[in-house]
Amino acid sequence: MADDKLKLPTGITTVPASTGDIQVSDRVRSEMLKTQRAGIEGAAKVEVARLQVAQEAIAATRALFEVFKSHNELQATRAEWEGRVSAAEAAVRKAAVDLETAQEQNKPRLEELDQSREVQQRLLALFDEVMKQATHADLSEETKKEARQYLLQLSDRIVQLRK
Repeated sequence: MADDKLKLPTGITTVPASTGDIQVSDRVRSEMLKTQRAGIEGAAKVEVARLQVAQEAIAATRALFEVFKSHNELQATRAEWEGRVSAAEAAVRKAAVDLETAQEQNKPRLEELDQSREVQQRLLALFDEVMKQATHADLSEETKKEARQYLLQLSDRIVQLRK
């Protein structure tokens, strides 16, 4: 089994003296160039990958700056609206105080108007009652004349109360 070794042809294993040096150096040079080329291609691929990573980092940084910008705009908007809300709340409080003051100032006038309405209602009821009585046919002319005079006086008082 020791003889089962792989045997190469002698032309491959032995190099002629004059042409062998040239072929070996050409082969070595060719292999060196291939190795150098593979190294350059590998370095180029590494640089391309680094460039892509740098571009992605720049894009991520830009996105982060956009987030910061949006956050700052949001904070500015929030501060603006908080100011508006505070101003509106202050205006509402002032309006409530003004309303309360106006109601207090108008309270005597409202009471006066209520009393005036009550008096007007009584005068109108009296006016209606006198009018009913004055229109009865069985009254004398003198009584009807007095009733009309009284109705005129009542209507004058009602008009004065409305002013």
